[in-house]
Amino acid sequence: MNEALTVEQIRSAYPDEWVLVGNPILGDADTIGSIVSKLQSGIVLYHSKDKREIAYKAKELTQNVERYACIFTGEALQNRRFWL
Repeated sequence: MNEALTVEQIRSAYPDEWVLVGNPILGDADTIGSIVSKLQSGIVLYHSKDKREIAYKAKELTQNVERYACIFTGEALQNRRFWL
């Protein structure tokens, strides 16, 4: 399995992409906020410019991990809604 990367390393390696992160380590899980703001590190399972591609491959890629998260490494556009 791949090594865990920090969120800064993930953002620099995969700019403006959707990233499926396995076994994410979250900081301060008790505070309200998005997973992206809490993510400290994790294992990159897959990345793509297309979020649907991540969704199609997630089932097979997450079989060997306990938890996973999908994040976008770019800047969120104002007034844009992401439907999960």
